[in-house]
Amino acid sequence: MKEGKIHLVDLDFEYKMWKNHVDWFLRDLRIIRDRNKEIAGGLGHTELNTVEEMIIDEYEQQLKKMQGRIKTQEQELQYYNKDFPVTPDHQYVKEHIELRSKMEKMSNEVIAKISDLIKELSV
Repeated sequence: MKEGKIHLVDLDFEYKMWKNHVDWFLRDLRIIRDRNKEIAGGLGHTELNTVEEMIIDEYEQQLKKMQGRIKTQEQELQYYNKDFPVTPDHQYVKEHIELRSKMEKMSNEVIAKISDLIKELSV
């Protein structure tokens, strides 16, 4: 943001970062599922219980929904392209900030859960 104006590149940067984070979280959850299958195959550790597996399912669904929302926001950029640069009170920026808040909250929750699951499945 320069001189109180928000440019397309400002928002595009965040979308790229968010998509990367969502992909990373989904990859980590797949790795956790694979580890759980290894354990279930008789490694002598306790595998995840049904509730923990349901939590993983829920996070995967939320992350995929977030991917869709980010994609929609990116597509809407084309509609608002003629308005840029815009001020922080522009409707598109308000929606972007709301999405940022949701992404930050989800990221914190997923990171904490992944950390817990890694401890659960480790030696």
